[in-house]
Amino acid sequence: MPAKMDDREWLVKHLTPLMDKGKELVALSQNLPSKSLPTYDKGAWTGLKLILEKYYLKTYLDILGRNTRVGYVDLFAGPGLNLIGDEKVPIPGSPLIPIMLPESKQRFSSYIFSDTDKNYVKALRERVRLARHDVSGTVNIMSKDANLVVDDLPKLLEEERIGHCFVFIDPEGMEFKWESLQKLVRDVRCDLIINFPSSGIQRNLHNPSTTRSVAEFLGPGTNHIPASADERWAIEMYRANLRRIGKDISTEIEVRSGSTFHYHLIPAVRKTYGGSPWFFRVFVEAKKKIERLSGEVLDIVAAQIEGKMRTIGNYVVE
Repeated sequence: MPAKMDDREWLVKHLTPLMDKGKELVALSQNLPSKSLPTYDKGAWTGLKLILEKYYLKTYLDILGRNTRVGYVDLFAGPGLNLIGDEKVPIPGSPLIPIMLPESKQRFSSYIFSDTDKNYVKALRERVRLARHDVSGTVNIMSKDANLVVDDLPKLLEEERIGHCFVFIDPEGMEFKWESLQKLVRDVRCDLIINFPSSGIQRNLHNPSTTRSVAEFLGPGTNHIPASADERWAIEMYRANLRRIGKDISTEIEVRSGSTFHYHLIPAVRKTYGGSPWFFRVFVEAKKKIERLSGEVLDIVAAQIEGKMRTIGNYVVE
């Protein structure tokens, strides 16, 4: 039995491939006529979110990819390259992780990406073209509101004979309406990971100008927000609504910046696939690791991977 990894070892194991592919993507981009394509520049906590995506995709493909044609859908795809943390470390964005880091023998047969930012869409098209190499699946990239893309998905997936798909929903805030999520789950056989904007919800729950937007995001039962409501109340309402539309939730996973900013990743999956416990188990295992880490720690470990001496607590280069 292999020795159990500590948190830093686990982070290095999963972060290093992302950083390697980020460097590769930057190098490939040097050959473009225009080298000034936009990037998604956020805090280092973004790396924890993308590690979870990479971590789950292998299990998803290993189990479902063996028996049916599967698709990957990213409704807030971005430009395809992130520069994260103080050091602006390049790592692939969420749409390029399944393309550049195929850790399963199974592959997606179709990729569907959307974003409302036309410059992001243009950049993503270029980066997908550079990065896809031997990827044989079809790629559809559109400049369209995610709430409208949901109407197109059944037909697009049927045309590619997709039996099941994984959907990554990562808005900046509350842009993806509950009505759209309900329609997605009703019309498409899928598993989801949803970025729940916890800090933003907390900030807007009791603001009279935003309570309607909060209710449209959270779904039924939230038109009247109790005076005592907080982010915990909002998460529980959201999870209850997901259960009502047939998605049993294994857990929510908190991603922390290292300061007060944080959000939760909510996996929305069926309770079992033929009684298999793996879908729940993979999230529970990832939760234990990610919630003991933070964006601050990831920033320092990324610098250590690059050979730069930085320390925090137990995260010290020996």
